[in-house]
Amino acid sequence: MTMSVQRTSSDDEVKGVEAIFLARHRDELRRRGLSRAALNIVGVMLFLTVWEMLPRLGLVGNIILFPPPSIVIQTMWPMTLSGEVPYNIAISLVRAGSGYVLASVLAITIGVLTARNRTIRDLLEPLLHGFRSIPAIAVVPISVLWFGIGEETKILLVTLGAFFPIWINTFIGVRDVHPIYLRSAACLGASRRQTLFLVILPAAIPLIIAGMRQGVAVSLIVLVAAELAGARAGVAYMMSLGHQLFRTDIMFGGLVILAVLGFTADRLFVGLCRRLFPWYRPAA
Repeated sequence: MTMSVQRTSSDDEVKGVEAIFLARHRDELRRRGLSRAALNIVGVMLFLTVWEMLPRLGLVGNIILFPPPSIVIQTMWPMTLSGEVPYNIAISLVRAGSGYVLASVLAITIGVLTARNRTIRDLLEPLLHGFRSIPAIAVVPISVLWFGIGEETKILLVTLGAFFPIWINTFIGVRDVHPIYLRSAACLGASRRQTLFLVILPAAIPLIIAGMRQGVAVSLIVLVAAELAGARAGVAYMMSLGHQLFRTDIMFGGLVILAVLGFTADRLFVGLCRRLFPWYRPAA
């Protein structure tokens, strides 16, 4: 009876220490998050302050060619209220999102196949590495001639641009899984399917995520090139229209929108990865 009471008391002490540790860990993570958010805001405010002062002091040309953020906001705010800016953003997001999802599915599938099957790798290796050396932007004029300026062309170009960073990271991640993991799975009687989904892919997740994260930025870059080549709506189309009208404030507004979209997409991607893979913590 005495031993049972002592064991119960010991278990309670361990649980108490564990609860204290977890509480301190959560507090530390919260402090880090608040500190990081505060520094992010300070950095943005400093950048905007410098941007505002440079053209007004005449250090980088004049206000017409290099409008400060106050003028950009004055221009973009009525366009936002009228629905023009949200409409163009929505069109661009649909194009970029569709191409990115298609590229992710194709790239991860082909990356796994080329890493696990030597015949497929030898067959596709010269083609994949050859086309990987061609910038997606270089394909824009040809694709416009072949397919016109429709939505399919832009989605295809985004898919092409985002495909290769995701594929190469998936290929390397799956190929370089430590052999001891594979041998351990074989000794435990795992089938090839179980080994792939329970050992190889989880081990390759960090590199796959890195490729997909890079693909997010590439999608926006290629999308801008595709929309500048020919479009009737979109953020880059709005910038092109500003160029034709010699409205640098609209062009700068488009640049700001692209920066905000890129940052927001990256933060959402990192947050989704942390929720789906709690054990994986990207550095930034």
